Amino acid sequence: MGHAARPTAARGEHKRVSVSSLCLASGVPTTTALRWINEMVAAGWLEREQDEQDRRRAFISLSDRAARAMARYFEETLMMWQDNLL
Repeated sequence: MGHAARPTAARGEHKRVSVSSLCLASGVPTTTALRWINEMVAAGWLEREQDEQDRRRAFISLSDRAARAMARYFEETLMMWQDNLL
């Protein structure tokens, strides 16, 4: 699975993705990944949740808004593919 699909797959599997795991999977320097994560949290695309057992750790998930937008995108893409194949 590609790194871009990680938050979506985690949502579907009801698994949490740590900030550090997301940074590693991004393939960019940690500072760059953290900057983008913070920007996407501020924009409402991602949500950050503190680990209750280890306050140094946080988890990232797609917001409902982002999940709906991605679902629409995939639905529209599938319809385009189907229209082109028929």
